[in-house]
Formats: sequence, structure tokens, C-alpha cells
Amino acid sequence: MRIKVDKEKCSGCQLCEMVCSLFHAGIINTEKSAIRIQRDDLETSMSVPIVCRQCKEMKCLEGEDADKRHERKKFLWNKARAERCPFHAVNLFREEAYHCDLCGGNPRCIKVCTPAALHL
Repeated sequence: MRIKVDKEKCSGCQLCEMVCSLFHAGIINTEKSAIRIQRDDLETSMSVPIVCRQCKEMKCLEGEDADKRHERKKFLWNKARAERCPFHAVNLFREEAYHCDLCGGNPRCIKVCTPAALHL
């Protein structure tokens, strides 16, 4: 299972970021979210959600002796994993990396995305 993004539909409202941090951290803090809205205010005026692609071949775990299925289910990762993501989809805030764990199989961001920019 993975979250697909339709960047043409994203309004940039940040509800996905807010619900992610609220569900996982118990507070609304978009910096502590596994999904981020990237804005291009100068050229295209588009907002694009960036979230883990749940890759089959996880470059972010390269060089580690880790069970991929188990690690996919974790929300907090170490910083080195975020730095190895070729898509820059594991978000860093201070020394912690925020990885999309698909909310245990029930992604909250999809439920609050009113323009339907996110879907499974």
C-alpha cells in the first residue's frame, strides 16, 4: 500500500500535515509530520505533497541489517535514513526523521484531504 499524490489538486491547506502530527505526536506541529507540502510560489504557484513512496527497494535502509517490513511500520527513524532517501520524502526536524507509516494501514491524511490530492 502507498499514498499516491495528484499534485494538480493540492490546495496547500496543510490539513494533511496537521492531522499527521496530531495522530502521531499528539500535537499540531507541521514540522513533526511525515508528509510535507512543498510550495513553489515563484514559478508555478503549486503546492505539492511530499510523502514516503513506500519503495520496494528501500534505498533509505541501504547498508543496514534491518527488517524492511518492520521498519516500514515505524514513524520515527534516524537521521541517516532520511539523508539516503533519493526522493527526499523522509522529513527531518531537528535530529529526528519522520517516516510515513501509513497510520498503521489507515492513513489519516487521505481522510482530511478535501481536494482529493491524496489517495491509496
